[in-house]
Amino acid sequence: MKLKDQYINGSTLPEEYALPAIIELGVIKRIPIFVFSSGTAVQFMNKLIPLHTQTNKEKLKEGNLNPKEWKHFDENMKDVYDAPVWVYDIEAKSIEDYKSAEEVIVNEKIEYVFIDSLSETIDKLEIIKWSEEVGFNVYFTKFTFK
Repeated sequence: MKLKDQYINGSTLPEEYALPAIIELGVIKRIPIFVFSSGTAVQFMNKLIPLHTQTNKEKLKEGNLNPKEWKHFDENMKDVYDAPVWVYDIEAKSIEDYKSAEEVIVNEKIEYVFIDSLSETIDKLEIIKWSEEVGFNVYFTKFTFK
């Protein structure tokens, strides 16, 4: 089942579902996705990688994995290296800020766009209308970067 069969275009997804969906679609199923992140791309990947590799975040951060854990990590990271996941870390203040990525979305045939922390000044309906015009599904979420 595709994400768009489970959630309608413009749905708000909790972080605990959005990150696994990004991993499932972009990393495992190789479906191109685009993420507008309120944190940096590095922060986003630091959140995504331990989840995908099923590695303890603190042990990974400290480099305290045993040889078996490193092997498991390396094997799972192969999926991440060339995953069709674009992370755009901008502070969007208008719909035009989002539309600045439209060329990539169209050229890479992005089906799913995740928007982290939509500004209060931007109308969700305007984003949804744009997604329908361009031909992708948009989902809103809020990631925490601790």
